[in-house]
Amino acid sequence: MGMSLVVSEDEAVAARHALSEERLAHLRLQIRRSVSSPGTVGDRQLDDAIAQAVRAFADSDADALRAADLVGLYFEEIGRRQARRGDDVAALRLAFRTARAAMQRGLSYGIGDAITGDRFIRLREELMTYLNLLYHHARQGLENEHRRVGAATVMPAPLDPDHGDDGPRFNRDQRRALARLEPGEQIRVLVSFAHALPGELCRQPGVVADRDRHLALVPTTWTSSRLGEQLTRQAVLGPMVAPTDAAASASLVWRAARMLTDGGTSDPRMLVPVEDLLGILLLEGDPMLSSLLAAKHLGPWEAIPAVRRLALGEFLLNMLERPQPTNRLARELGIPPQTAHSRIKNLRDLLGDCLDDPTSRLELIVALRQMLPQWRVDASEAQAAELTARSEPGPSGPRASQRRSR
Repeated sequence: MGMSLVVSEDEAVAARHALSEERLAHLRLQIRRSVSSPGTVGDRQLDDAIAQAVRAFADSDADALRAADLVGLYFEEIGRRQARRGDDVAALRLAFRTARAAMQRGLSYGIGDAITGDRFIRLREELMTYLNLLYHHARQGLENEHRRVGAATVMPAPLDPDHGDDGPRFNRDQRRALARLEPGEQIRVLVSFAHALPGELCRQPGVVADRDRHLALVPTTWTSSRLGEQLTRQAVLGPMVAPTDAAASASLVWRAARMLTDGGTSDPRMLVPVEDLLGILLLEGDPMLSSLLAAKHLGPWEAIPAVRRLALGEFLLNMLERPQPTNRLARELGIPPQTAHSRIKNLRDLLGDCLDDPTSRLELIVALRQMLPQWRVDASEAQAAELTARSEPGPSGPRASQRRSR
């Protein structure tokens, strides 16, 4: 059916041409900014969901039902994630209300002059229908997750590695399996945070899963390739540990799996060894600590223009993480050596002796990792605004011609 619900086929073609990548990017930025609190760090999962939603609406020729079918699962997962972060239906509704306002503001720029008048009004109504459908997908995910967590809290031995003074708690079968291990034997923990592990895997001899199949104890005889072949969704595998260390391993692996699910980091592999995530777990393990370090070291940077601030921040992070001669760093970053030396001078002016203090250097790495995702958004938004301003028609008429001729 396509866009005939809203406009004619010829106008649909014109609208598709009008929805350039630049305009779609501008629309995504407006929505992303509207649902982020000041100082919020980058959120890969949310960014991806917004990008998929905008693209689906454009590719479906503004057919709300078709577009919602394409990205509904993305938003159910967003709802589940927000439930795990403590959001309720009211908070979700508020987020979508602000996104709706941003979408309305960005629609005129996104379409341009391709659609006007009554047809533009109908297109806007179709877009509001689309957002309502996405809201219901997200709400379904949020309510399902609240029900799942609520059911888990009344189980005799719930698995919730992030709660309880005694650390992670295994169910009865898992505790019995750990108790049966001989001295010197080890076990591994496998976690899939957002989705249940495959039932076939959990029924294999030696594998003991919790009731919801989010965490399983796996024999050390299983190779990573064998495990990977059994998986249908991403999971994190812990190290070989003694039974006495299984609880601590479960807590660490659970955190790593949640970080992958929530977009704190990414990895394309189906099975991710927790050892490959230790750095990000260390650097981003405490959001409040990261925020305090960012305020301590980078607070004055807020006064720096967004594009220049991003350039300095990315340069500094590279310099701290990979110490090397300035000229070699300049070559790796693709900038002239004099630019690199100028940035180092600016950083010295901003940070002083912190650049030479080992503890401060580590703190700066954590602070930069906290702030750079948002700084990238700020810089993109500033560049888009500048591009928009340049593309707007200037003054016309005899006086403007005289001014241009001067």
